[in-house]
Amino acid sequence: MAEYGLTEAKFHTKQKHAFLDAYLNIWIENVGKKSPSVPSLEIFDLYASYGRCYCDENKEEWDGSALISAKCLKNYPRPKTLWLNSYSEDNEEKEHQHKSLQYYLSQLELPESFEVIISGEPILDNINRALRHCDPKFPSNWILDPYSPAQLPWKIVENIALHEGTYQTSDGTAVTRRPELFINLLTSYLARFSAIDDQKHIVDEALGLPREEWEDILSGYKENGIDLQTAILEIYSHRLAEIYGKYPIAWKVVGTEGNIVYTFLLITESNAGYHVMRLKGKHDMMEWFNHDWTQKAKELKAKRSIQRKASKSSKVALFLSDFEENSE
Repeated sequence: MAEYGLTEAKFHTKQKHAFLDAYLNIWIENVGKKSPSVPSLEIFDLYASYGRCYCDENKEEWDGSALISAKCLKNYPRPKTLWLNSYSEDNEEKEHQHKSLQYYLSQLELPESFEVIISGEPILDNINRALRHCDPKFPSNWILDPYSPAQLPWKIVENIALHEGTYQTSDGTAVTRRPELFINLLTSYLARFSAIDDQKHIVDEALGLPREEWEDILSGYKENGIDLQTAILEIYSHRLAEIYGKYPIAWKVVGTEGNIVYTFLLITESNAGYHVMRLKGKHDMMEWFNHDWTQKAKELKAKRSIQRKASKSSKVALFLSDFEENSE
């Protein structure tokens, strides 16, 4: 085992990290530098792993959510807490994750102006401690990026969303504040599980609805020609809107083959943050997606196509070696 690990990831994973980075950058540029009264900020990443990602197909590395969050707080005027929960049922792997996280964080030379807490608990245990630590009167961002849909039941999302506090504006108006959520909704898994009897309980828990209810809703969407992934996204968005009073901003993560893999959601009560992300944040995302990610995805797809053809040849090794040399 290498001294410091990396999370093995598909290239499409980079999109959700770019989305997260785009929004946290709004906190730095629009709140931290332009707001007359800068509030403190906490970030809770409940599914942190090694801290950095690695795509074997193109040998590329990039920062994961833990390091993106750490860099945000480093550049924010009033950082308060970075909460990282990195869990694995394998104790050796969990220790390796924590050692790697600590190493990568040390390379950032973080100031002592905010607290970094690294834990390693199952999500249902960690969420209660995290909520007790979070002061709901001040802003908090929660990154909910599970490895499988079974790891993010709706009750966790709801418990965080309802962890609300009240603060007063300069004119004495009382305002309710709720946490801002980044959610990786694993729509492709949920769509598949919705048609498998012994997996439907996962959909029950992920949507927080009785089976008869979500099956009836999905049936109605299907009759109107809406695909399962979009229908599940609609159900989930409605559930969030019932709490936040608005629908989330969604980014459909596309695989290198053009398929929708999952959807990354942002929900915030802040009208200003919501507006800026819809205008500037999504614009920056599209610029990056069109000019950076898409080009590299096309290269990976072309390479994969050549590899499939080469696998039928007796000169596979030579052909792949030639391709890699010519693609550098």
